Amino acid sequence: MADLEPGGDVKVIREPSVYLVGRQTVDDTALDRFLADHGVRWQTDTEVAGECLTEVAGRVCYMSFVRPRPGGNAAYLGHIKEVGHGSVLEHAVWDFVFTGISRSLTHELIRHRAGFGYCLTGDTLIYSDHFCHGKREGTKKRSLKDLYDQTKTPHGRSRLKLLRLRCLDEGSMTFTTGKVARVACSGPKPVFRVELDGGKAITCSRDHRFLSPRGWLPLHEIVQGLELSAGGIAMYGGLDTPIATNGQPAYRDREWLREHYVEAGLEQAEIAALAGVTEHTIRAWVRKLGLQKPLGSWTKGRSPWNKGKQYRAGWTHSSRTKENLAQQKRGPNNPQWKGGITRFGVRLRASVQKLAPEVLRRHDYTCRLCGQRGGLLVMHHVLPIWARPDLALEVLNLVPLCNPCHLQVNNHELEYAARFGADAGEVRAISPEQKPRGSGNLLVPRFCTIRAITYAGVQDTFDIEMEGPHHNFVANGVVAHNSQLSQRYVDESIAEYVEPDVIASDPNLHQIWLDAVAHSHQAYVRLVEGLQETYRDEPDKTLRRKLARQAARSVLPNATETKIFVTANARALRHFIELRASRHAEVEIRKLAVQVLRLMQAEAPHIFNDYQLTALPDGTFEATTPHRKV
Repeated sequence: MADLEPGGDVKVIREPSVYLVGRQTVDDTALDRFLADHGVRWQTDTEVAGECLTEVAGRVCYMSFVRPRPGGNAAYLGHIKEVGHGSVLEHAVWDFVFTGISRSLTHELIRHRAGFGYCLTGDTLIYSDHFCHGKREGTKKRSLKDLYDQTKTPHGRSRLKLLRLRCLDEGSMTFTTGKVARVACSGPKPVFRVELDGGKAITCSRDHRFLSPRGWLPLHEIVQGLELSAGGIAMYGGLDTPIATNGQPAYRDREWLREHYVEAGLEQAEIAALAGVTEHTIRAWVRKLGLQKPLGSWTKGRSPWNKGKQYRAGWTHSSRTKENLAQQKRGPNNPQWKGGITRFGVRLRASVQKLAPEVLRRHDYTCRLCGQRGGLLVMHHVLPIWARPDLALEVLNLVPLCNPCHLQVNNHELEYAARFGADAGEVRAISPEQKPRGSGNLLVPRFCTIRAITYAGVQDTFDIEMEGPHHNFVANGVVAHNSQLSQRYVDESIAEYVEPDVIASDPNLHQIWLDAVAHSHQAYVRLVEGLQETYRDEPDKTLRRKLARQAARSVLPNATETKIFVTANARALRHFIELRASRHAEVEIRKLAVQVLRLMQAEAPHIFNDYQLTALPDGTFEATTPHRKV
């Protein structure tokens, strides 16, 4: 429950809440058919589907249905815990909603969420962008299972850190890249194949979230309910809501081009610079998308460059004129230009290589970032050429780096410049806006309607945790997200905040905390009001509110209450309880873990009855078990 503090709209929450909203079912007909096909008879004595499926999974491993041990399901699962054969527990899955928790708690939950909410199958292709010298040179697709396998070796983990997965910047609604924080597996789960208009498809659980025009929604809400019939048929309500898919070039998106060309009135050359293409390309797509301005409107207030000039047919260009015309169509000025190696670049590389021996001697043939001595070392400009072209051939502006470190530093030169000896004041004076745009096109999402959904059985599932600020990634061409309440779409004008017990117990500390929260809350409300005025020219009311909230939320504290939808298997829940219901865990998350344990002891006692709750001096409880790390 939340208590409304006197004199304001700030609600203070003392305890979290846990709702068990989904559980498995057993298809008895299919299970009986499996047993009959193999000439055995077996019947469980538990009514809990998760406990039954866990036992079935374990018995299938050795086909031990003929002479089961005495004691039924409770004895069988007790033996499983004693011998530590915890992998079979991954077949029991439940769905929860956690409320009354702070955003700082969700960060802890996500960082240690082994087995929570993993919703995509292993064959899902993940998009990563490859950059060279600050320019996107292509897209690589790797299966989610391959990324997970990389986490099992030191070399694989080091390579995983270098990946830049494509993700969506919800602020600008354009695609960018983000780093991988973690890849994890939670074992088998029921999944559905989602097919979209245009040919894209993705296989996921019913609770996986996708970006719709109404915000991030789980699949079952997007299709107005998703259930599985007794015959294995996916049943759903409707397919009217589209979801966001991988980017298309911004200049090909009619709304993006209309916003910049017609509404904002930008010149075609300015739009071309934004989109990363030539002015001729913008002109062609303005025509293709029917966005030409009324005849003569572009000339208002302007004087044509050839006004008053007269021409006579039959002349021939001089050699000098021909050369000038040729220069106008060379390199990036040509509408067919795809990028390339310029003559300047070739000359520069050759000159830098001549300086390499001296640079290597100065730095003892050692990588300046990781300290590796010898091997293949490349020359890196401390202050990039785009910022200080006058230092391109200055020995003091060159340092040797090994290839992995060079890839790490590329596109982040200013972040590392001071570490390589550059003057900090000089680095601060360089604006990132000076950097020229890469050759890659600016990408915006495309919303596609779901064409069909079919049940794809029970498959191993995986997920990726992304580093902030963008917690989403492109999978099979579809924008996928972790399942947490978005403050971008949720109005926080009457917000709830989670107060730590140690602060609540002291009146003076409580008042300091309350004053800080109230101040942040009032700032949020005022910012939303002011920003809606700033965006008053935006005709879409929903978008106007979203733009205001996403900017104002920056002042909300970590204590702001949030809600998160979690899917977890029994093994993951045991891991979470042992880790977070310990006396060494933070109090808020310990309360949540204890609530989860009590709920699961009533839901599946044969799996969770080995835990004991003990009261601690601060009034909270801790959970202990003789069967740790099952």
